[in-house]
Amino acid sequence: MWELKAIEIGSKKLDAQVNVNDTHVEIEAPYFKTFKDIDSVKIDKQTYTIKTAVNVADRNETIVITTMEKDNEHDSKQVKG
Repeated sequence: MWELKAIEIGSKKLDAQVNVNDTHVEIEAPYFKTFKDIDSVKIDKQTYTIKTAVNVADRNETIVITTMEKDNEHDSKQVKG
């Protein structure tokens, strides 16, 4: 579910639409020039590594950000059969 949340990205604090699901986080944030230089984003005091950040349609209005997997612990809990 998409929710409006405060995020920290680099030294910027922005309000963004955030969709947290089981494996990753999607973010729609206002455009800023240095977005390609940022490698992590903080949401609700939790830091996520950015996988992709795209300037939507090169309009300099909105950035769509996707994070790496939200929880890597499941990799070590695989059941061997």
